[in-house]
Amino acid sequence: MAAYSLTNADVIKGGHLMVLIGDTPIAFATSHSLSKTLNTQEISTKDHGDNAAVLPQSKSYEITTENLYSLSGYQTLNAAFENMTLVDIYFGETTYNQSSGQDSIVGVQGAQNWAATGFGESGKAYITSLQVTAGAGDNATFSATFTISGGLTATGAQS
Repeated sequence: MAAYSLTNADVIKGGHLMVLIGDTPIAFATSHSLSKTLNTQEISTKDHGDNAAVLPQSKSYEITTENLYSLSGYQTLNAAFENMTLVDIYFGETTYNQSSGQDSIVGVQGAQNWAATGFGESGKAYITSLQVTAGAGDNATFSATFTISGGLTATGAQS
């Protein structure tokens, strides 16, 4: 049996997966997650005995982001939440181009230097949850949940 070893191309560090709203990353992100769910309907009959039988009905997708609180980042998401605005969202591989000499603070200056590259998924979403946490002596943070409307489309290189 041949030994298998991972190469750098096989494992992606979390810092290389980002959420972009339009072409702009959310300021000061600490983590992102993408959740996919297959919603089913039970169709059990007497013939199935004690075992449930299901059929797929629809798929649903949620993207969440955790961020250090920045006024500009929060205000942007809050406006989309309050206005119930459908936003373009991307979750996937990104790169940062520092060649322009811009400050590298994401979402403030230099945000235009981030680009979606490699494999990712994009779609339209509503912000369905927006939460701010401000503990005494801690950095203030906010989290947002995006619920995808209409599905995700794979972009970039696929394996």
